[in-house]
Amino acid sequence: MNPPLQSFAALLVTGSLLGCSQSELHTVEVSGHGLDFYPDSTRMVVFPYGADFRFDPPVASALLADGAFELSFRDSTTCLYELVVEEELHKGSFQTFGFFSDDKPLRFAFRRKFGTTRAEVSGSSDNEELFLYRNRWTTLCEPTDSMLYELDQWRISNFGPNGYPETGSAEAERLRARYEEISDRQKSIIEASGYERWLEARIRHHKTLAGLLKVTQALDSELRKVERDAGHTIDTMWLNLYRDYRSLYPGNRLVQRTDERLATIERLAPGAPFPDFTAPALDDGTRRRFGELIEGRIAVLDCWASWCGPCRKHSIELIPIYEQYRDRGFTVVGVAREYGSLDDMRLAVKRDNYPWVQLYDLDGAEGIWKLYGLSSAGGGIFLIDLKGRIVERVADVASIRKYLEQHLGR
Repeated sequence: MNPPLQSFAALLVTGSLLGCSQSELHTVEVSGHGLDFYPDSTRMVVFPYGADFRFDPPVASALLADGAFELSFRDSTTCLYELVVEEELHKGSFQTFGFFSDDKPLRFAFRRKFGTTRAEVSGSSDNEELFLYRNRWTTLCEPTDSMLYELDQWRISNFGPNGYPETGSAEAERLRARYEEISDRQKSIIEASGYERWLEARIRHHKTLAGLLKVTQALDSELRKVERDAGHTIDTMWLNLYRDYRSLYPGNRLVQRTDERLATIERLAPGAPFPDFTAPALDDGTRRRFGELIEGRIAVLDCWASWCGPCRKHSIELIPIYEQYRDRGFTVVGVAREYGSLDDMRLAVKRDNYPWVQLYDLDGAEGIWKLYGLSSAGGGIFLIDLKGRIVERVADVASIRKYLEQHLGR
C-alpha cells in the first residue's frame, strides 16, 4: 500500500526540475471591499506563496480606504501569491488569502463572522476553484467557530486579549477541556459531512491549479510526518495524484517546490551521508568545513536563529549533553540563520552561553537551510553517527542522550 522512503523518486515522472515557464508580462489586478471592520486605515500587502513575512519584501501593496482597496503588479507566469492585511501582520495573528496571478481581474468580497475574515471571489476559473475548496471547509467549521468565538470572548473579558488562566488552575483545566471538546466536535462534523470523500473526488476528476495546490499541501503534510518519524509511510494515493498533476503543470513553482521537498527527504533519510558544506565562523569569519569539524565524532548539527525562541530553547537543552559527552567523542556545531547583521546572533550566543563552534548563514547566502530542508520560520537539529551518516532529525533532545548512552557509555 505504501512505498518505502527510497522509492519516492521512482513514482515521479522523470525529468529535470523546471522553474516557472516564462511568457510575456501581464498585469495582475486585485481589488476588494468589505474590510470596513478595521477601525483604522491600513494596507493590503501581497507576498509570494511561502515567503517569510518578517523579512521578505511584498511584491505589491495598497492602502485601504473605506474598507476597499485596489492593487496591481506585473508577472510573467501564473504563480501563487498570498494577500494579507498589514495591520494583522504586525499583530502576529493573521489570515492569508491565496490567489493565482493570472490575467483576469480578481475581486474579493470580505465579511467578518465569529472573529474570522471570510471571502467570496470572482475571477478566473482557477481562483474561483481555489475558494470553492476554502469556503466549503469554512462553512463546515462555522458551528465550532461560533463556539470558539464565544469561548475566546469569555477568556478575553476575564484575562485580557493575550491572557490565559494560571497554568494548573481549575479555570485553566476547564478552558483546556472546552477547547478539546470543540476540536472533537469539529472533527465529527467534518467526518459526518463526507468532506474528505468530496475533496478526493474533486481533486481526482477536476484537475486545476487549485487542485494542484491541495495535492502538494497534502503531500507536504505527509512529508513533515516522515521528518518527525522516518518509519512513517505515505499513502500512494497522494504520490500518484501528484504524478498526474506534475505531468499537467511541469513548470509550476508548486511542482518545483514539491520535487525539491521529495529530493530533500531522500537526501536526509536515516543512513544517508550528511550533506557537507562550508560556512564562515562567528569568532573570526574564516570559512570552516562542517565535515572537518565533526570528523571522527558523533555529532549534532544545530541549525538555529537568534530570532527563533523554540530553536534557542532546544539549543540550551543541548548544553548539558554536550558538557557530559564532549570528552568521549561527541561534538556540536551550530549554524545560525540571520538577517541583515550578526549583532543579534552575537548577543544570543553570549546570553545563552553556547560552548561549541558557531557558524552562520547570513541572509541565506550559504544555502544551508535549503540544503537541509529547513523552513525559513525555524531551524532543526540533526544527529550524525561516527561514519558521517544521518541518524535522525531530532524532535526531542532526550533522544540524543539516549543514543550517546548506547554508543559512548555513561
